[in-house]
Amino acid sequence: MTSNRQLVLGTIALLTLSTGFAADAAPAQYRPAPVSVSSMNYRDLPREEQLRLDAEKKKVNPATLSLQKLARPQRYVFMPGELYENDLSYEEICRRLSAALAKKGFINATDDQGRVIAPQEVDLILRVHAGERPWRLPTVRTSALQWRDGLVERPRGRSLTTLGGDVMWENRAGGNDEALGAAATNENARGFGYGSSPGTPAGASPLNSTAAVNQRTGNDEYEATREFYLIVVDAFGYQELMKEGANAKRLWTTFLAAPRQPGEKFSDVLNTLLRVGAPYFGETTEGLQMFNDARATVTAGELRVIESDVKIDRP
Repeated sequence: MTSNRQLVLGTIALLTLSTGFAADAAPAQYRPAPVSVSSMNYRDLPREEQLRLDAEKKKVNPATLSLQKLARPQRYVFMPGELYENDLSYEEICRRLSAALAKKGFINATDDQGRVIAPQEVDLILRVHAGERPWRLPTVRTSALQWRDGLVERPRGRSLTTLGGDVMWENRAGGNDEALGAAATNENARGFGYGSSPGTPAGASPLNSTAAVNQRTGNDEYEATREFYLIVVDAFGYQELMKEGANAKRLWTTFLAAPRQPGEKFSDVLNTLLRVGAPYFGETTEGLQMFNDARATVTAGELRVIESDVKIDRP
């Protein structure tokens, strides 16, 4: 046996970045929930292509989209959309979102006091929905793409699927799972017209029925409504919105979400949502992108010498 007096150790910091299964001992702010990303650029895609991409099966832990800056920076102004309960102010949400958008080349056109700088040069109005709310399938919409429609479609004309007179039932949003499950079963009943539009014969299963969506996308794990933390950005052309008002059509939407985990707050997961979602603003995903693997970044800390007796066995 022999004794050495010096042992050189490197301090290693291991930070789990994106996992839903981190050790319970880790503080909540270091245990972000699994993140899903769904994004579509409606302006650049024909309707048929939008529907095809929406029908793609989910991608679990795909290769992350590389961050590509816009060929020409675009200036925007935020407008509040549907804001749900959370522990951050709208101003703080926008501040963090601005930093993520800047990575893509989107430039906030307002100053620190909220005044618009050179309004004639503003390209986009970005409507922000954020906070905690019950949801089922965190994907962008492929219909009702006007300003008048938020996260849930507003009814137009007579409809059998209105809830409370001003909100339509949407498969993506979910709701009372038992009632919706019974409704999905009844959709196939002869002569039953629940969810049928004027162009859909009674008894025909609508495109957005629970069974149809799960069959197309493979999202069986999202067939139950749960509490989500989400941030959704809808982009509209500034000039078109000023001209068309509620009839203005959205240019793109990016939908970032994470199921709420016990003990976590919205502020705990927002940075992770934005970090994962930053490359996707204004882009299009092929189906729902789900990131629920345990990814880690290892950073070497400062080397230091520790005085210690280390005994080494000799043969």
